[in-house]
Amino acid sequence: MLLTSCVFLALKRSSYLAAGVSSALLSATRLVGVFVVFATVIQMFREHSEQGGSTLSFPRWVLGRPDLLVAVLISPAGLFAYILFLYLTVGDGFAFLHVQRAFGRVAGNPLVFLWDGLSTVPTVGWLPTAPQWSAMAAITGLALSAVLAARRQHGAALFCALCIILPLITNLASMVRYVVGLAPLTMLLAVLLSASRLIWLAALVLFLGACYFTTVAWIGGYLALV
Repeated sequence: MLLTSCVFLALKRSSYLAAGVSSALLSATRLVGVFVVFATVIQMFREHSEQGGSTLSFPRWVLGRPDLLVAVLISPAGLFAYILFLYLTVGDGFAFLHVQRAFGRVAGNPLVFLWDGLSTVPTVGWLPTAPQWSAMAAITGLALSAVLAARRQHGAALFCALCIILPLITNLASMVRYVVGLAPLTMLLAVLLSASRLIWLAALVLFLGACYFTTVAWIGGYLALV
C-alpha cells in the first residue's frame, strides 16, 4: 500500500522518475504490481494531451523525454530481479507461477468463480461463508474501480481492476486481502464514507467494532482472510 501510494503521489506531481522507482519496488512485492506502469503511461498521455499534443505525436513526445522512457522501462525491474533471484536460488525463475497449483489455483472463468462463491450459502447461522466474503470483496473492488474511472482516475482504475481480475482468473483465494491492499480503493472508500458526518460516524463505529472480530478471525485462520 505504501509503494502504491508513492507511485500515484509521484504521478500526481508529474515526478515520473520517482514513479518509476516506486513502480520497480512495487513490481517486486507482487506480480500484479507491474501493471502500475499502465497508470504511468496514462498519466503521461494525459499530460501530453493537456499540452495540446495529439495521439499520433505521443510516442515521439515520449521518445524525446529520457526521464519518461526511464520511468517506463524500470517499472518491471523489481519483477525481473525477483525472477533472477528465484533462478539462482531454486533453479526456476517462474517458481512463483508454478507453485500456484500447489495452492489449488487453476485458471478458469472469473464469473463462474464469483457465482460459486456467492452460491456457497452457510449451513449454520446467518453469517456469510468464506467464499461469499471473498466474492463480495472482489465485486466491491471492481465496483470501486468503476467509480475511480467515473471520477476520471483512469490509471488507478485500470491498475486496481487488473489487480483484482488477474488473481480472480484462478479462484477466490486471498481475494479479501488483495482488495484491501489496493491503496486507491481504500482512499476512495474513505472519501465516499466521509461525504456525510452521519455516515462517517456510523462507519467509524462499524470499523472499530469489526477490528476485534477480524483480528480474532485472522488469528484463527479464517479462510477468507488467508
